[in-house]
Amino acid sequence: GINAEYGEVKEEEEEEEEEEEEEAARDNIDLSELNLVKPSCNVKIRLLPLGTVEQMQKKACYERSFDLIYLSSSQVHYFTPGLTTMLKDDANLLVENVKFVTPLTKEQEAAYLPKVKEMALAAKCELLGSNTETNNNFHFSFHRTENL
Repeated sequence: GINAEYGEVKEEEEEEEEEEEEEAARDNIDLSELNLVKPSCNVKIRLLPLGTVEQMQKKACYERSFDLIYLSSSQVHYFTPGLTTMLKDDANLLVENVKFVTPLTKEQEAAYLPKVKEMALAAKCELLGSNTETNNNFHFSFHRTENL
């Protein structure tokens, strides 16, 4: 009785772990397909709380610190010229698409990419690849041309 029940519980736990791993694999971005500029040293990933980007832009310790910045669709308003002060001279920026934001109308969804392109132009970032409204993320490249 007890061993049989324990064996069933263990099987259920293993199945749940496999499902979680498969789900995580689906949600991961395959960065190898994006032709990103590769960092020259160790990679550190920093997940930041909401609202910290604006404060970080003002601190000298974060100046030219990041090879890659990822902005979710809810944080795209931080895609400003001030954000590029935190990017290294040749860096990448990924911006999430809004195709999974349910309350948007088709018109709002269609207006998103042109608005993000406008923000990129103001921040001196270049849109890379075949970025369309169907992509999950939009890929931008930043190349510092002057000293800030």
